[in-house]
Amino acid sequence: MSLKENKLKVIGITSIILVILIGAFVFYEIGPYNKSSKKDIIVDIPSGSTVNSISDILYENKLIKNKTLFKIVVKLSNDAQSIKAGKYLINQTYSNKDILELLVSGKVYNDGIKVTIPEGSTSKEIINTLVKNNIGDKAIYEELIKNPSKFYEKFSFLKEDDIISLEGFLYPDTYYFKEEDSEEKVLSDMLLRFKKEYTDTLVKRQKELNMTLQEVINLSSIIEKEAVLDEDRALIASVFYNRLDIGMPLQSDATIQYIFDERKQIVTYADLKIDSPYNTYLNKGLPPTPIANPGIKSIKAALYPEKTDYLYFVAKIDGGNNYSTNYEDHLKYEKEYKDARDKLKEEQNKNTSTNEK
Repeated sequence: MSLKENKLKVIGITSIILVILIGAFVFYEIGPYNKSSKKDIIVDIPSGSTVNSISDILYENKLIKNKTLFKIVVKLSNDAQSIKAGKYLINQTYSNKDILELLVSGKVYNDGIKVTIPEGSTSKEIINTLVKNNIGDKAIYEELIKNPSKFYEKFSFLKEDDIISLEGFLYPDTYYFKEEDSEEKVLSDMLLRFKKEYTDTLVKRQKELNMTLQEVINLSSIIEKEAVLDEDRALIASVFYNRLDIGMPLQSDATIQYIFDERKQIVTYADLKIDSPYNTYLNKGLPPTPIANPGIKSIKAALYPEKTDYLYFVAKIDGGNNYSTNYEDHLKYEKEYKDARDKLKEEQNKNTSTNEK
């Protein structure tokens, strides 16, 4: 073998060794920061973070060994735009790939007290839930909810003249709070969620209907309390729009219920005579404020109602509604419902008596 061939052989072997070493180095550097560690570290990725700033955060928290290689992993994965802001719980045994997958998944770490606000909850019900969980003071919540101006700086959408309460804008969802969180911070989190859900597309639609935000959410809250099935929301909305158009009272039992501190099992004929601005049997138009905090389905139903001639609806036993354009048919459907309800009660009573024997 000639000297030249020997040199080429040495160079070849050296190159192979070098490639192996570089590969091993890269594999080590993008692997777990400490594969024998059981340490979990909480990191907060702010909204609008760049890959550079994210790699800095991870490096400073001892979750990656090499910032440059992490950025290369992100670039090769083509996931830079998919990384979601939030708080994450990351173990030091996670590789760069594991960390990236977590950041892309958006599975944020939630610490604190879990509080679930169901769709259609009133502000009173929300306050009771929060106070029961030792989050804030009832009197302070009540005062803040009556004063939207306290939140003008962060939420300009509240500045409309007819918004006199936060009722309707405390978006129903699952939240995580801490006992030390201020009442203003808690309510701000709910308002922020509303702001995210009420997109520019919905704002545009609201303007097309020539409605204020308060009017949309007000109507949405009534739809939320009246609807049992999703498919009925837009139909119920059409009934209310048709009534508003001809100056007919909405006559919603849901608005009557809002007058009371606790929901009644049945709204009586005497209740329909209560002198209150929330009595939509006596007063035409919408009540002064929303009567609950609606979810997005009811909000969309208010913005995109079905086109019908219906003026009446009455519940069915299965949870849906019967709709009619005239009072005669409405009375017929009312009788059907009452007969079906009485029959069901009779059957339930028979079953109870049988079981007791």
